[in-house]
Amino acid sequence: MKTKINIIGAGISGLSAGCYLQKNGFETQIFEKSSSAGGLCTGWKRNGYTINCSSHWIMGSAKGSSFYKMWSEIIDISSIPFHNHDLKYDLELKTNCDKYGSKIFHFYTNLCKLEEYLIDIAPEDTKQIQTFIKKVRVFQNYDLPPIPQENSFLKSTIEGIKMAKYLPVLKLIREWNKETNFTFAAKLKNPFLRESFELLYDDDEVKMLVFALPLAFYDSKSAGYPIGGSLTLVNKLVEAYKSLGGKINYNSEIKKIVIENNQAKGIILNDETVFNSNITISTADWYYTIFNALEGKYINKTLLSLKKQEKLKTFFSVVMFSLGINKDLSDLPHFFRFPLETEITSPDGTKYKRFEVHIYNYDKTLAPEGKTLISICFYTNNGDFWINHRVKNIEKYKSLKLNFAETVFDILDEKVRIQKADIEMIDIATPATFLRYTNNWQGSTQGWMPGNNFLAKPPVKLTLKGLKNFYYASHWNTPGGGIPVALKIGREVARLICKKNNIKFTAL
Repeated sequence: MKTKINIIGAGISGLSAGCYLQKNGFETQIFEKSSSAGGLCTGWKRNGYTINCSSHWIMGSAKGSSFYKMWSEIIDISSIPFHNHDLKYDLELKTNCDKYGSKIFHFYTNLCKLEEYLIDIAPEDTKQIQTFIKKVRVFQNYDLPPIPQENSFLKSTIEGIKMAKYLPVLKLIREWNKETNFTFAAKLKNPFLRESFELLYDDDEVKMLVFALPLAFYDSKSAGYPIGGSLTLVNKLVEAYKSLGGKINYNSEIKKIVIENNQAKGIILNDETVFNSNITISTADWYYTIFNALEGKYINKTLLSLKKQEKLKTFFSVVMFSLGINKDLSDLPHFFRFPLETEITSPDGTKYKRFEVHIYNYDKTLAPEGKTLISICFYTNNGDFWINHRVKNIEKYKSLKLNFAETVFDILDEKVRIQKADIEMIDIATPATFLRYTNNWQGSTQGWMPGNNFLAKPPVKLTLKGLKNFYYASHWNTPGGGIPVALKIGREVARLICKKNNIKFTAL
């Protein structure tokens, strides 16, 4: 008889784990609270438009990284059409102009083109620019992240030798663990280039590794955007999981995990239906799993510290405006940020000096012919404001969204030449939306924000001390989170379960 496994959550982690476990002879089924799969990697239809909630770029979209190998283990990643941007975005500065009198900084994805552009506008910083580009190229010499192989003395020895080859990468990561866009900007002589790097993340100070590593993938064209958005990727995963014999139960929210003698025995749904299993995996929200589904019975100092956010903070949430525009916007750059003449304040109190517009003019599948989907995101750390308003007074909540929308419309009219009359579809997602559909703590868009040390051990382990036959695997395991982490952690938990059940793990 096959070992039965209940998986909580049909996001990327749950689908990934499910695929690998089915390949290794386990009998799995997934329980998803929503009516569709994907978790935060999702999208929805409205008035002929497809709204893309995630998946702006996918690490491993083509050969050039180990993520491609992992995707290829469970889906035919090559069958997905990907778009690779030549220009990632345009950034309008507030103060400085380049030598041509322009305030627009162009972030090219091709390293040669980017290097040529940077040296042209800032020849006095040639040495810094060349050194930076050279360091980014180091990442391209390695399969990242390394994929662990099966353990045996011989294989462990071979793997150890292979891992030793990654020492230059580790050295670079340690170096850039101390460098931020601000400290890098301080080394630059050219005022335009200095301001550009300071504004890479809208005046926020961020580790240079966050900027440099994706750039290496962009250049190798292995971090493309899936045409059709998040739903394209998710549908492939669902199809693969089902073809392997897996089952997904939608609209099945978990009330609690059944525990007997400190062993996970199954799950209870909100309607009190019980599903027994030999093993339970939660790929759902970390806070919900630990403090709700498990009723806070298996906590320790580390988990309490995470709950208090003493060392790590949760990722920001977002108020996302998705607008259907009744015109073709092919002549505009697909993504640009610009300073606001007058600072605006969100209903939740967050102040914004800059404005960003994402124009999906490169994906014609998201809008009716001759029309365009655009999105405007306002990142916030005050998700509770929106969550509480929706619970206590939904009419007030709706009013706040629409009032904020009027501010957005005015800016679009003034700066982007998009008039209110051009807008035929309006969709406004808030932190309350993300919480309602995914249970993601505080309406966060991912998991933990990266801490000060990128080489630190993951804060959330795959197992809980004192609880047998239970595993936790999601984007919350590793700071930064995101789709690649979710894919990788699904593989890791499947591999661990195979090891504990004396099964030789196979990925193919």
